[in-house]
Amino acid sequence: MKEDAFDFLWLLTLCKKNIKLITIILFLTVIASSLVSVFVIESKFQSSVLIYPTTTNSVSQALLIKHNPYRKDVLEFGEEEEAEQLLQILNSDEIRFAIVDKYNLYDHYGVSKTDEFHQTTIKKIYESAITIKKTKFNSIEIVVLDKNPEMASNIANEHLHQLDVVINRVRETRASQALIILEKRKQLLYQERNITQDSLQYYRQNGIISITAQTERLTEQYAIALAANNIAGANRIRKELDHIAEYAGGHDMLLRKTYAIEEELSLIEFETDRLSIDKDYSLENKFIINQAYPADKKSYPIRWLIVFTSVISVFVFTMFCLCVRDYLNCTDDK
Repeated sequence: MKEDAFDFLWLLTLCKKNIKLITIILFLTVIASSLVSVFVIESKFQSSVLIYPTTTNSVSQALLIKHNPYRKDVLEFGEEEEAEQLLQILNSDEIRFAIVDKYNLYDHYGVSKTDEFHQTTIKKIYESAITIKKTKFNSIEIVVLDKNPEMASNIANEHLHQLDVVINRVRETRASQALIILEKRKQLLYQERNITQDSLQYYRQNGIISITAQTERLTEQYAIALAANNIAGANRIRKELDHIAEYAGGHDMLLRKTYAIEEELSLIEFETDRLSIDKDYSLENKFIINQAYPADKKSYPIRWLIVFTSVISVFVFTMFCLCVRDYLNCTDDK
């Protein structure tokens, strides 16, 4: 404890002995760091947007399909999974390319397209200027720093527009592919239905209309004929029943196939209508809480922090140098 007190007093004595030197060095540090923060470090303005994900952007799933187990409230905020999906899209190359081209960021950041690694350079500058992160409240914050306040707010807001563009493009492409597949399947079912109807026409020409109804009617008449002891009539009815039995299997099979075709066609029509709605109409993919606006005050650099950090660093380094010098002087005296 006494040794610690001695060391502390020694440092105070060392500071007192070199107070003028330390004061001059710290004063020069304040001047230099202030000049660097003003004239060397480029000032930047900050703009930010805050959004929440939605649970769904499908119009048909959200509004048109009744008793849908996957139906979600269009007014409900999305959960962590939806936020992670939006985060991945916002960090996509497609959005970055679109913003770089729209605002000519190559010229804005002073990067030449003729440079060998110009794409890598512009990507690094872009990622250093733009921060996209998920907050602890499951929202997504986009923060942009730029020397031009208008450009900072434009880039931040452009992310919101490009987010919808990318999602709608992906959904429209997928919906178009699905519609093509459904259309091909529908045409194939139309052909099968026509073939089945042609085959049923053969049975109709042979007197087969409705197996169940005809059989019930003929059976009833057959019983009446037998009860009336009308053997000739009963034989004729019996022949008709045998005729129906001969064609019943094939006729029933074609009918079942027809019902299956019609049921599938009905489902295809429903899905086609649903996909067409989702392709032509869309809901926004986010809830906008705060939009960006041009800042009227610089956000970077924080000059007082630069000066303070510089002063502390220089003071520590100066004291280290003085301690070393004093130690070496003591050693030489011995």
